[in-house]
Amino acid sequence: MKTRFFLWVAVAGAAFLAASCGKDSGYQNDISPKPKDPTVAHQGPKAVYTGDSITWQWGTAPREIAKDKIVIPLDPLPAYLTDKGNNVLVTWHPGFFSRNDYVDKGVSGETTAQMLARYQKDVLSQDPFCVVIMGGTNDLAQGVSKENILKNLSAMAEQADAAKMKVVLCSVTPCNQKYSKLTAPNTKGEHIKRLNAMIQAYAAEKGFTYCDYYPALVDADGLSLKEEYCLYDRLHPNPDAYTVMEGIIQPILESLLK
Repeated sequence: MKTRFFLWVAVAGAAFLAASCGKDSGYQNDISPKPKDPTVAHQGPKAVYTGDSITWQWGTAPREIAKDKIVIPLDPLPAYLTDKGNNVLVTWHPGFFSRNDYVDKGVSGETTAQMLARYQKDVLSQDPFCVVIMGGTNDLAQGVSKENILKNLSAMAEQADAAKMKVVLCSVTPCNQKYSKLTAPNTKGEHIKRLNAMIQAYAAEKGFTYCDYYPALVDADGLSLKEEYCLYDRLHPNPDAYTVMEGIIQPILESLLK
């Protein structure tokens, strides 16, 4: 009798254990990565921006700059500057990227050749829906030919296109005319204008989107960055300039990402 009782307990316990194991306990021991959903075209961010310092600083956190480096008038302080004693705090626009599911992959000081060298790792591997490419100002400052610049930009654009990502090629922004190693003095703006025309023509030929910041940022001379949009070095756009640039690029991306 006892033997049958213990046998019944053992069978019941096994059944209970089997039933319990069949329930979802919330514990998952499968740590392998989830497979990609084949019905979704891209599963990364909506857009990855690649470029040089002009792209990099756009998405950086607020940072301090020494007052003695800032040559634009500081009285009254522009809205993006906060007095902190010996320094000022510059408020950039990282929120533009985070709230829109964009990623900023600009690297300060880079040429288009350097952008291309890290392109697979920094941009394509993230599997974005769209790639936004802006570069060339450092190349021009170093005397790189416009043809070589366009070759690097087109390599990035066509790799993204081959991966079925939307491509936006951006104009180079106007800047300080003396920031250049080109042979003729004070002509960087003329070279930027010609490079931008080449980028625009290439984009039209390939069916890529061209984003033109230049007209909204250029001064009356048609070459320089407007003073109200200059950072202290007369080369880089200030946060107010990025507000203007966001107003230009955002409708473009919204249309492409529908």
